[in-house]
Amino acid sequence: MTSLDVRDMLDLPNSAGPRPAKKQKITNARPNLKGLQREVQSLGGDNPISIVPAVPQFKKRRLVSRKPAAKWELKPFRNSARDDDMTLKHWRRKVEVPPKQEPQEGEGGEAAESEVKEEVDDSAFAKFNVQVNIPKYDDEQYEAKLKNEDWTKEETDYLMQTARDFDLRWPLVWDRYEYQPTPPPSTEDAADSTALVPELKTRTLEDLKARYYDVAAKMMSVHRPVQFMSQVEFSLHQLMSSFNPVQEALRKRFAENAMSRSSEERREEESLLIELKRIMARSERLNEERKDL
Repeated sequence: MTSLDVRDMLDLPNSAGPRPAKKQKITNARPNLKGLQREVQSLGGDNPISIVPAVPQFKKRRLVSRKPAAKWELKPFRNSARDDDMTLKHWRRKVEVPPKQEPQEGEGGEAAESEVKEEVDDSAFAKFNVQVNIPKYDDEQYEAKLKNEDWTKEETDYLMQTARDFDLRWPLVWDRYEYQPTPPPSTEDAADSTALVPELKTRTLEDLKARYYDVAAKMMSVHRPVQFMSQVEFSLHQLMSSFNPVQEALRKRFAENAMSRSSEERREEESLLIELKRIMARSERLNEERKDL
């Protein structure tokens, strides 16, 4: 069956129209790059090959201030936080000092000489050397206000120095507290001597706190009486005076027991608290009913 038979069956005209012409591709003229062979240019396809320009191009020069460079000098400095007078040197920007007028000569023909003393700067990190205020006392104040049968003056001084060294961080103070009582002075008749060596006492953390707060509160009232204290100072004085080492030890023991509870003990305690609330609510309800009667 030919195409004419198909056209007869479909009642189509025998004469077919002309086919549409194909669109022709419009190609732009390729740039003729000098210095390249034809085969190399054809490798680029429609995209032309980029070539680095032969003339170098540099960035524009930035605008720089025409001020002269800063001058630096090596200057000595000390650190006021140190006990020794160690002097170090560091670089500092030089400060331009206007020139002074030359001294005029006197009648005797001698010129006045000006002595320039070089000032030593303090270190910028000396301000971070913050120390706690530890109460200070002398022998008379200790005998009048701070004397205690359980503490000697030497051990009290050792406690204050240890608290100053560790910035009142009491766990560290108690850990590093190793006071050794001074033995009695040796004599010629050492064999016949009946002097007793002071007994070494073990101090707990609460004992150290109690002694320190007692000394601090008493010396605070010595330097400023209670009636002249401000509200903040009076509250601090009352807090230190009312420190109870026994109550502090019980509080820590209760906290340790609460932290070491098991899950079963915790659930049992919660159930007991719920039952206690029920009993209290029931007793309140019974009291209200009795009032109505």
